[in-house]
Amino acid sequence: MLPFTYDAVVVFGVGMAVDFDLNLFTSDPRLLVRGEDAEYERAAEALTQLADPTRLRLLHALALGEDTPQKAAVWSGLPQPVAERELAAMSLAGLVERHDLPMGITYTPRDGHHVVSLYVALAHGREGIGERHPRMLTRRRLGRTRKVG
Repeated sequence: MLPFTYDAVVVFGVGMAVDFDLNLFTSDPRLLVRGEDAEYERAAEALTQLADPTRLRLLHALALGEDTPQKAAVWSGLPQPVAERELAAMSLAGLVERHDLPMGITYTPRDGHHVVSLYVALAHGREGIGERHPRMLTRRRLGRTRKVG
C-alpha cells in the first residue's frame, strides 16, 4: 500500500473511494478535445483575474469561511481598506458574490472552479523548483474499459 502522500491520496485515491469518471479533468468529455478560441480566451481571462497575490489571499480566506471583509483582512494579513476595495472589485469581476445581510456585508466564492484554481496555484507556490510534481493521470480513451485479470 502506498503511503499517504499527495500522489497516493489525490492521484491514486488510496484511503478514499474515487470515481475516476467523476474526476474534474475527465468528467466533461468536452475537456478532452480542442475547444473554440473563445473558450481559451475566457479561460485566460479567468486566470488573469486571479493572478494577483492579494486576490488569492482573499479568495483563500473566503474559501475557508472568513466571509466578512474584516475577517478576510485579518486572516489574509491585509489592511481592512485594501481587503474591502479588492473584495468589491472581485465582486464586480464575478469572482465572488456579495451578500448584504442585516449584520453586515459578507462575500462567498462565486464559482468552485476559481477555488480549484486557487488550490492548484497554492500547490505550485509551495513546491520547490527541484521537487517532484504530482504525476499526471494516465490517459484513458473514451469508450474503452480496462481489462481485468
